[in-house]
Amino acid sequence: MKPSKTLTLIAAAFVLACSAYAQSVDEIVNKHIAAMGGRDKLKNMETMYTEGIMEMRGMEIPIKLWVVNDKAVRMEFEVMGSNNIQVVTRNGGWMQMPFQSPEPKEMDSGMVRAMQPRLDLAGELYDYKSRGRTVTLEGKETTAGVEAYKLKVINENGSVTHLFVDANTYYIDKIESRVSAQGQEMDIATMLSDYKKTDNGYVYPALTTQEPIGSKISVTKVEVNKPVDESLFKMPGK
Repeated sequence: MKPSKTLTLIAAAFVLACSAYAQSVDEIVNKHIAAMGGRDKLKNMETMYTEGIMEMRGMEIPIKLWVVNDKAVRMEFEVMGSNNIQVVTRNGGWMQMPFQSPEPKEMDSGMVRAMQPRLDLAGELYDYKSRGRTVTLEGKETTAGVEAYKLKVINENGSVTHLFVDANTYYIDKIESRVSAQGQEMDIATMLSDYKKTDNGYVYPALTTQEPIGSKISVTKVEVNKPVDESLFKMPGK
């Protein structure tokens, strides 16, 4: 066979392999979206309010979370009688942590990037291409007897996340990410479980644990598409 024909066949095989690979990624993504309530449900999500309890270092900390889709997220948690606030938007973030300082201050850019994926109520995989993200399949891994697809997600801000999609349920079982704040970096593994469904059909994980932080969050209340006062996301004056 002539070298030119050989190269042509190799090139064709490469294109076919890439096409099949991309198709398998989209198949996984589509099954995940269906498992989470379906494309129409996720598309119509505008706001979410969540309450829960975070257990960490022997403490039980009440937390609240408000999200306006693709715009802003606010998290509040009580520590030693003080209410602490973290807010992130597409353009930045701020925080008010009385146990550190009574004054609100701008959030570290690394923390902003780490929290920005929370802005997408439909999840990082929903319409990922139009949102400027890249998703690739890195194979399968088995953890605690559960087989999962390992997806690498490169977000529009350049941050990288690994999502582990259960091969049976197509729920996300684990998220691996790197957080950078104040010159320090930490690899965090977030495990998601005990999936439940809201009255309007949206599916969410009711139990979240994080390592090496050693925290566990149990969700006690979820409200979808209820009005949210957007003044919650404005940084108060000093």
